[in-house]
Amino acid sequence: MKMNTYWRIVLLFALSCAFSWFGIAGNWLWPSAYWPTPIMPLGPLIAAIVTLWFTSGVAGLRIWFYRILRFRAPVWIYAVAFFVPLAVIAASAGLAIAVGVPHRPLPDYTLLEYTIFVPIVVVMGPAPEELAFRGFGQHTLQRHASPLIASLLVGLGVVVWHIPLFAAHEIPSTIAIAIVAVSVVYAWLYNMSRSVWPLVVLHFVQNYFGGGIFGRMFAPDDASIWLGFLGAIYVVWALILVWRFGPGLGRTIGHMARRPASHEDRWPRLSEVRS
Repeated sequence: MKMNTYWRIVLLFALSCAFSWFGIAGNWLWPSAYWPTPIMPLGPLIAAIVTLWFTSGVAGLRIWFYRILRFRAPVWIYAVAFFVPLAVIAASAGLAIAVGVPHRPLPDYTLLEYTIFVPIVVVMGPAPEELAFRGFGQHTLQRHASPLIASLLVGLGVVVWHIPLFAAHEIPSTIAIAIVAVSVVYAWLYNMSRSVWPLVVLHFVQNYFGGGIFGRMFAPDDASIWLGFLGAIYVVWALILVWRFGPGLGRTIGHMARRPASHEDRWPRLSEVRS
């Protein structure tokens, strides 16, 4: 089924919310501890598959599948995706402590716990979100809008998707600033690498080190302060990228040229999958 690009993105986020939030409605109708509340993290991935199948058929799913299997990217991109957000997290926590926010020691996990958390964190957030929201949403939207505008729209959609977590007080609403700002960073990483996996790395670092380690230092009532610093630093990073690369966020002139709609409907050449 042919559908306007913007409506495809609306459908992606609508289905993401539906598949991720269904546990809330289910728990209201039939209370049970087995419902995935407040959010089911695999929802965006399921939504991307359904949206692609509904709007582009099997051919669209194949192209997206090959695209998200593109792991190869410059080593420095992966290094930036790992070490810069780690520094941002540490700096944010340090600033919060410096202004007097009460804090606890870092959690004393065992090596086994640190190891087990890695695949759990990847699967329960970074991978399904980035494969869907950027591997499909950002990629599709920036064919018809600048990567900067596309990243801001996607970022706002991701904020909406997080609403149940805000409502359940699992994360402070101040993190919404960081979500929108880091969306610009994600778009830059995607356009510089042409791979979604550096984005998964950045998201993993944020969830693993930010949420699972440094974030544990602060009580829920104080978390909004360190996350406020986190958002401010990500805003600065995003502004630097816009100043340095413009609205293209690293995308070359050739890539910024709008391609005919038929380009998305054909089977990708092997060279395109590998590049």
